[in-house]
Amino acid sequence: MLITQTPLRISLAGGGTDMSAYFTHVDGAVVSSAIDKYIYVILNQRFDDKIYISYSKKEIVDTVDEIQHELVREAMRIAGVQKGVEIAIMADIPSEGSGLGSSSSLTVGLLNAFYTYRNVQVTAEQLAREACSIEIDICKKPIGKQDQYIAAYGGLRYFQFLRDGSVRVEELPIGKARTELGAHLMLFYTNITRSANSILKEQTERTVQNMEFLHGIRALADEAKDAILIAKYEQIGRILRKNWELKKQLANGIARPEIEQMVERAMQGGADGCKLSGAGGGGFLLTYCTRSHKSELRQALFNYREMPFFLEKSGSKVIFNVDSYDWK
Repeated sequence: MLITQTPLRISLAGGGTDMSAYFTHVDGAVVSSAIDKYIYVILNQRFDDKIYISYSKKEIVDTVDEIQHELVREAMRIAGVQKGVEIAIMADIPSEGSGLGSSSSLTVGLLNAFYTYRNVQVTAEQLAREACSIEIDICKKPIGKQDQYIAAYGGLRYFQFLRDGSVRVEELPIGKARTELGAHLMLFYTNITRSANSILKEQTERTVQNMEFLHGIRALADEAKDAILIAKYEQIGRILRKNWELKKQLANGIARPEIEQMVERAMQGGADGCKLSGAGGGGFLLTYCTRSHKSELRQALFNYREMPFFLEKSGSKVIFNVDSYDWK
């Protein structure tokens, strides 16, 4: 039996420029961080040759081709696991519509589990690249690449998405200051769960007309990187605020009236800046707030559930592995 633990993420700036519709024209850039909320994949070898899968549904099948959960099916195909396993998936938060990259974290965690089961060592780069292939190329999801990469690498990272399809990964070395930066960031649940696909599909179709907004969002990723490297964390609030104003222009449904009201309450309650995490339309609101205004902000958003978190150093990893002898 083995268990993988793969982090979710927050994105500080640049989201949307990690999509191929943009970075095939201009290199994209994103600053994001893993957080200490996770997707867990539990895998156990079975005596029989069937495949058991437990998530919000239960599947018992004879072959990989029969699996309905497309991420499990394609991860098994790529990693070369064919039969005789039981897989259980668990998450710290709702696994769909959170805006925290849960589907990509799951894909990375599945690949890590299946490769470990086969005693094959793979790099974070391979996990991220193959997770992108599964979600974007095979399953045709209208998403970008940042979620897979931050799930695989962890930490606080600056990613560049190059026109040739490669990804340049740079760790932002903040050391003990990770706690200081994280102490100013807060997540509040909007009470809205949504599918990002329709928003991202429209956003992709409008890429050419949105180029001015996307260039502005991409520039904010560089500003966020520079602010972090010189420990000017107070600039992150302004960057979140500007990112949100630009993000709202990318597609209909990103900024619903009830979300705009929530953002206004947050700003009046002491936040220096905020934006929705992920594609928009729902999920979690990420805010930057000084310690002296945290109580005021919580009071302003009293009817929204806060999710406390810390910035996570590690990417996807195996946290339990009982390597028994090969008895099959």
